[in-house]
Amino acid sequence: MHCFRFFSLTSSVIFLVLLGLLPIRSDAQSLGQLYIEVLTASGDAVEGLAPEHFSIINDGNELEIVSAELEDTPMTVALMVDNGDRIAQANSINALREGMLAFLDTLPPQHEVGLYTVGRNVRQRVEFSTDREELRESASEIFADSGAPMIMLDGIRETMERRLEDDDTFPVFVMMLTDGSEGSSNYSDNQYQELINNLRLDGVTIHVIMLSSRGGNSPVTQYAQNLVDNTGGQYQPIAVPTGFAPALTDLATRLGNHFDNVSKRYRVVYEIPENAGPQISVSVQAPGSQMQVYPDRRMP
Repeated sequence: MHCFRFFSLTSSVIFLVLLGLLPIRSDAQSLGQLYIEVLTASGDAVEGLAPEHFSIINDGNELEIVSAELEDTPMTVALMVDNGDRIAQANSINALREGMLAFLDTLPPQHEVGLYTVGRNVRQRVEFSTDREELRESASEIFADSGAPMIMLDGIRETMERRLEDDDTFPVFVMMLTDGSEGSSNYSDNQYQELINNLRLDGVTIHVIMLSSRGGNSPVTQYAQNLVDNTGGQYQPIAVPTGFAPALTDLATRLGNHFDNVSKRYRVVYEIPENAGPQISVSVQAPGSQMQVYPDRRMP
């Protein structure tokens, strides 16, 4: 994992230490990413910066910067809901609906939301949209599917591959899950790692609200926690179904506030050399600015 020592400077240079570089793609050339906030003296984001304005140096060698973009486009949020057997057993469909509605009512309106269910199969209910009324209506029509396993990993993969676009700069998954059985395809270690790497490469953040009745020991819980840890999201276990609504209200509020902060940051993707050293330096050509570097878009 990334470990950073941060310095916020009024000059254009920041030095930091990386302990254990984690690439965001395992292919012929590994890629790393940083989120770099460049602000004017008045606290506004410095706009119009491009890859050539940034420099990342490792052991005296300047690294190739693949892209640098200010990610201020509203979020694209996949609201993914387990409506399978555990919800049916607990007779909790109303609590599940109330959680969805609370999230839709609280998330700021400029952000697009797509609604998906993953009980038994992956089903798109509403394409990504800012139409909250359509989303609310669809959420109120979701029913529990008795005997249905949850299709979590396949739901993430299929939504990423088929629904998210290359120009979605801030894709987010908000997952309302239970710790019941997982019915996705079998994933080898390499296939699972490839899924993780692709999520990170595409800048996806996964947040999970987990209705937990097994003490955090189920395979689904372990997968969910790992996905959250690797994408910089939040994991929130709840003990009873009525906990969905307050947890989703809080998450939607935090997402809106966090977006206001991170929309001032550039996502800078760079090539990691084969024999990368433990220390890099970052600089930006923006005289008089303040700069801060973050390893991801993790919420505090």
